[in-house]
Amino acid sequence: MRFTHVATRTRDLDAAIDFYKALGLELSRTHELERNQATLAFMTRPGDDFSIEFVYNWGKDEPYDGGARFGHFAFDVEDLEAAYAELLAAGAADVGRPPAEHPTGSGPRIAFVADPDGNSIELIER
Repeated sequence: MRFTHVATRTRDLDAAIDFYKALGLELSRTHELERNQATLAFMTRPGDDFSIEFVYNWGKDEPYDGGARFGHFAFDVEDLEAAYAELLAAGAADVGRPPAEHPTGSGPRIAFVADPDGNSIELIER
């Protein structure tokens, strides 16, 4: 298992991208999620494979509360079903997002669970 990214929500995607560019990160990729009505932007340091994922929920322009701003921790896994079952057996909460195709219709298979504190954990099978 490899820790790949952390996600946080933003009300101004352009401002977030510009700010993190000033810190030396680069915009590595973006995704438009029509069904979820959100834009994702991944910022990465050159030569690194860990990202900050900024989530802009379309039309959400007022500030987020601290708890609503955080998105999830993400880990790459070799076998999505096995990792999902192992975490559930270890006490992770089932949040109704079992292993499935990525919402964009292309990309890796993913699943979500919650840790004992309720933090969302994304599992990614690439």
